[in-house]
Amino acid sequence: MTSLTGIVRINEHTIELPEDEARTLFLAAVVMTKRPGGLAINSSTMLAITSATQVSITIEDGFADEYDPQRTLDQVMRARTVTAV
Repeated sequence: MTSLTGIVRINEHTIELPEDEARTLFLAAVVMTKRPGGLAINSSTMLAITSATQVSITIEDGFADEYDPQRTLDQVMRARTVTAV
C-alpha cells in the first residue's frame, strides 16, 4: 500500500482514499457505467451508477506506479470474464 492519496469523484460525491483503494473504486465505477447498478462507496452510501455518471480520479503528487489505463481496464475485463465463467 502506498502513502499517496487518491481522490475519486463520482458525480457530486468526492471520496478520498489511499491510492490503491482509490484506483479500485475508480475502476469499479467506470466498469459500472457500462453495466449500470448500485455501487457502495462507504458503509452508509450507495450510488446508482449509469452510463451518464461522471467519474474521475486524481492522485496527489502523481501515480506511484506507471499508470496505463488501457492495461488496467484490460486486466479488469479479463478478471470479470474469469469470474463470470
